[in-house]
Amino acid sequence: MTGYQWSLDYSGDTKDLDQIRCDTTTAGPGTGCVFVNHAPTYSFNAKAFPQAAAHGWLIQKAVPNHPGSVQDRTPLYYMGDSAQNTRSRNRICPTGWAATNGDASALVDASDTLNCDEFAFASTYNSGDMSSAEGGLNPALLPGGTTPTGAACINTYAKKPSTLVHLYSLNGADPTFTEVCGRSAISGMHNQESMGNHFATFMRDNRIMDKDAYWLDTRMDDGGTCTYGIGGGQPVICKLTAR
Repeated sequence: MTGYQWSLDYSGDTKDLDQIRCDTTTAGPGTGCVFVNHAPTYSFNAKAFPQAAAHGWLIQKAVPNHPGSVQDRTPLYYMGDSAQNTRSRNRICPTGWAATNGDASALVDASDTLNCDEFAFASTYNSGDMSSAEGGLNPALLPGGTTPTGAACINTYAKKPSTLVHLYSLNGADPTFTEVCGRSAISGMHNQESMGNHFATFMRDNRIMDKDAYWLDTRMDDGGTCTYGIGGGQPVICKLTAR
C-alpha cells in the first residue's frame, strides 16, 4: 500500500470509523478487509501463562507510557521489520541474560528453560529497544546514553517459593517507575506460549500491518490489593488474580 498514514495519538473518538482497508499482503487466504480506525485487542491467557501476564500487567500499569492500555488510550503499534525486530531484541535481551539472572523454580518442567520476556514487545514501535532514529516511540536510555539497552528497563525475575509465583526486582535494584519498558527472566514456556500461534492467529484474523494499533489485555486484576512503601527502597506489593 502507498500513502499509508498513522497517528501517534490514536483516539477511540476518531471520526470516519466507517473507512475500510482491504489488502492481500497478510498471511492467510485471499483478500481481506478491516475497519481502518478500529484497534483490536490481544488477550493473554493469564490462567495458563501467569508469569508473562503478570510481567505485562506490571509494565502496563507502572510505567508512564502504559503500553497497550485501553484505559490510558496508549495502544501498541505493530512493527513489521523482522531485521529491526532481531536487532532490537538483542539490545534488551542479550544471549544468556535470562539464564544468568533467572531462578529455576519458575520453570514448568525439566524441558523448560528460562527466557527473557520483554514488554513492550520487540515487534512494536513502543518497544524500549528502538531508538528514535529507527522510529521508536520510547527508547530505553541510561543517563548520557544514546543506544537503547535493557539495563534502562524495569528488571525482574520470576520465582516460585511456594504455590504462588512472585516477580522480584533484579539484584535488589528497585525500579523508579520512570522507566519505559520491562524485561523479566521467566519460564520459557510461559513466555513463548503466551504469544506464539495465538498471536499469529490474532495478526492474521485482524490483518495487522506495519504501524497498526492494537491493545493488550493482560487478563490480570490486582483487586485493589496494591500497597506502596514510603521512601526509597520500599516495596510495591500487589497480589494478582488471573481472569
